[in-house]
Amino acid sequence: MTQENSVAVVGLSCRFPGAHNVEEYWRNLCAGIDSITHFDRPTLDASGLDTALVTDPRFVPARGVVPDGELFDREFFGISAAEAATMDPQHRVFLECAAQALDDAGIDPDRSGKWTGLFAGGDQTPAPPAGSVDTATATQRLIGREKDFLATRAAYKLDLRGPAITVQTACSTGLVAVHQACQALLGHECDVALAGATALHLPQVGGHLHQEGSILSADGRCRAFDADASGTVNSGGVGVVVLKRLTDALENGDRIVAVIRGSAVNNDGREKVGYTSPSVAGQRDVIRMALARAGVSSDEIGYVEAHGTGTPVGDPVEVAALTAAFAAESEGSRTGPCLLGTAKANIGHAGAAAGIAGLIKAALMLHHRVFVPTPHFSRPNPALDLDASPFRISTEHRPWEQAGPRLAGVSSFGIGGTNAHLVLEEPPRTEPGDLDEADGAHALCLSAATPEALHTMRTRLADRFDAADAPRPADAARTLAARRRFPYCLSVVAGTAAEAAALLRDTDRTTRAAQAPRVAFLFPGQGALQAGHGRAAHALLPVFREVFETCRVHVRARHDIDLAPALDPGTSPDWFLDTRHQQLGLFVYGYALARQLSAWGVTPEASLGHSVGEYAAAATAGGWDWQDALDLVHARATAMHQAPPGRMLVVRAPLDEVTPLLDDTVSLATVGSGYAVVSGPADRIEALAADRRAAGTATRLLPTAHAFHSPLMAAAAEELRKAVATVPGTTSHQTWISGVTGEPTAPGQAQDPDYWARQLTGTIRLDLGMRTLAESGAQVLVELGPGDSLTREAIRRSADLVAVPLLGRSPSDERGNLLGALARLWEEGVRVDWESLAPVRAGRLCSLPPHPLARTTVPVPPAAPPRPPAAVAPVPAASSAHRAPQAVTPVWTQAGAARPDAYDVLLAGDPARLGAALSGHGVTAVAWRPGALAAAADGFAVRDGRRPLVIAVPPEREAPPGPDAPGVAPVLA
Repeated sequence: MTQENSVAVVGLSCRFPGAHNVEEYWRNLCAGIDSITHFDRPTLDASGLDTALVTDPRFVPARGVVPDGELFDREFFGISAAEAATMDPQHRVFLECAAQALDDAGIDPDRSGKWTGLFAGGDQTPAPPAGSVDTATATQRLIGREKDFLATRAAYKLDLRGPAITVQTACSTGLVAVHQACQALLGHECDVALAGATALHLPQVGGHLHQEGSILSADGRCRAFDADASGTVNSGGVGVVVLKRLTDALENGDRIVAVIRGSAVNNDGREKVGYTSPSVAGQRDVIRMALARAGVSSDEIGYVEAHGTGTPVGDPVEVAALTAAFAAESEGSRTGPCLLGTAKANIGHAGAAAGIAGLIKAALMLHHRVFVPTPHFSRPNPALDLDASPFRISTEHRPWEQAGPRLAGVSSFGIGGTNAHLVLEEPPRTEPGDLDEADGAHALCLSAATPEALHTMRTRLADRFDAADAPRPADAARTLAARRRFPYCLSVVAGTAAEAAALLRDTDRTTRAAQAPRVAFLFPGQGALQAGHGRAAHALLPVFREVFETCRVHVRARHDIDLAPALDPGTSPDWFLDTRHQQLGLFVYGYALARQLSAWGVTPEASLGHSVGEYAAAATAGGWDWQDALDLVHARATAMHQAPPGRMLVVRAPLDEVTPLLDDTVSLATVGSGYAVVSGPADRIEALAADRRAAGTATRLLPTAHAFHSPLMAAAAEELRKAVATVPGTTSHQTWISGVTGEPTAPGQAQDPDYWARQLTGTIRLDLGMRTLAESGAQVLVELGPGDSLTREAIRRSADLVAVPLLGRSPSDERGNLLGALARLWEEGVRVDWESLAPVRAGRLCSLPPHPLARTTVPVPPAAPPRPPAAVAPVPAASSAHRAPQAVTPVWTQAGAARPDAYDVLLAGDPARLGAALSGHGVTAVAWRPGALAAAADGFAVRDGRRPLVIAVPPEREAPPGPDAPGVAPVLA
């Protein structure tokens, strides 16, 4: 495969008759289902079709019906009801299909940093509804209905920055759009391209009048290539493919459905019977050109998705062109027949979307490596002369066995002569990614525009994980992370597909993400670090790992301490009893996690650190550079390690109950919400613990051999004072909250030796610090380090705060804790760059259910209110001499104010036909009942009811115009 000039199909979305999505379309193709709807008489009568048409013996009540074609989720796209009513239904379904194609490809145009192009076309634009003339909304209606705006409107709504071009070549529109998109990609005009087409006409109930030799079928069946073929069936549909350069898709780990090896477009010119006739030469040449661009021999093509209209003339012309092209491009190496098929036998002729229907079908056949049957084929049309060609008709669903790479051709030919042909190849076989990373837990992050959509998405994703071909959680995690972000969020962490399905069904939680939540950082104190803590962060978080290793090198070189044992679950607990190991480890963990969040654009409103955690808070705020901060922490920990022995005790009681326990030897080390920590000599603290337990007070001795935040730290405080005085410090650019006062620190606080000495010997007021955080407006608190002590403290302080511990309490489950914590932050609106995480990078993009759409009926826009009708003046009795049995003579005057160029016009004739004729010319029609106006002695008379006359009274100060005057003649025309 030549990768440099190949294009990958990385996403699909469609709605065709009988199929709401790609999965249903493929299921129908495999089963050989004819999805054309044949309407019964009650349905036809209820639709309002002309009885004369319905009862015509030539009428065939069959048509391809696009599912939910009348519906639209306008709110999802931010479209008002009034605007939606002005949009051509083709525009509406195309916009929905394009959005879901992006989901299928796992692309968020806003975050991808790529230029995304859009190439698309539509079918015939319907006439505006009667009564829709309103100069105030004329431009809106024009934009809503004209093909010119199909691509640009979708690009605007989906935030696509590449070329947005409407393509129109009749029946070949969809495939020509794909060709144009491929050229734009290979020419580097864009990095991603959406290509497709739409065809939808409302109402969808209907049929056609069959005429012998015409393109439309005699019985509503498209029998392509069959001896009994009599034509195709009108249909509709919409399809979009997402394309990338193959090299980019492989590098990005995209799911590749198929590869476009080459494409070509040409025109028949005049070398054919008539403008609408097909041309053997034109079709032959475009096929040869596509094969040449793909760099393949026709002998390598195993299947051709034909235009295949099922007409007695069109099918033989197409097979003749294929035969000629394949003969010219053959190397004589073909070992088996090339199969032919066409989606039109399943869904009819989808107009502008016919080519994209064929492309999606062929791509799916290559992706699944199977052939599918062609409905209604029993014996070939003799005019095809298949025995003299390499072709046979695909008649069954079976594996596509082929020695070399599977290749297929796709043709689409437009009325007027624009022909398109593509050569496709099966997707390259790719490695599944890093299996070690892919086998662990993964965060599945769902978001939707509404809570209801989120619930539906959760259910559909659970069903997807229950399927036999369920995706790996690693692949699903990456795909969900790459998709567009919506306000309502939910996440689960799972390691297997079965676990993911169960959790999704059981987790009925909805969080509305804040636009830019205010975040505060919490840094824990000594005692939280245990063996194995940080191991998952080191493996998953790239910035954490880099900062940890940089700090580790510095500490080992300057202080001969290696921090690597902290990551090892097998490290002895005695290693962590060393104050230097604990405090250096806590600082590095907290600082590295803060740097990781900072790399994602998360800036804290404030930071609060407990004891040694305040050093991480100060360094994160910019009070010192990281090297000086590490040296200070080492100096502090060394001095504390050399201090006299002591113990510390947690007492679960209010401060007023703890205060009486204090004396010259027992000091108040920490005050929290509903508890306090006391510190002092070991024997005194152990005796106090026994006394409190006997009194029924909950207590806990901390695993430390020193009495921090007590007078026993006086000597250590003097050493620390000297160390701080030697550090130059920097100007803090963020705020952190003092552990001593519980208030925001003053400028230059980091450089104050007395402050840090007092912090070591005095009381840490966590309670006051948490109150300050709550009052600061911070919405999300993140604990950056092992354990969850500060998280629990924050929740006790205020139930309204969202507090998230990043690493959690148990090192053995740290990966799940970390991913769950990041997912929780993501739910709240905190930015998390999922694709920078190792587990996410280990996954490959896969196909998952797209964002659900809550479609509703789009009401037909009401007609503009008519101007007030003319008032009828009193009519005097007339003599019999002036009466005519077939005439009435109305006498009327202008009612209300009128525009200077406005006239009241009375036309006699059939009201329904006249109203319909005038509605397109800016005229409001009001029915007038014969006999409602009395005869008069003067005025214009209607002499012949079948020949309308104009009776007009112009505005005041204007001369009455004649029937041929400007302003009246155009209406009569």
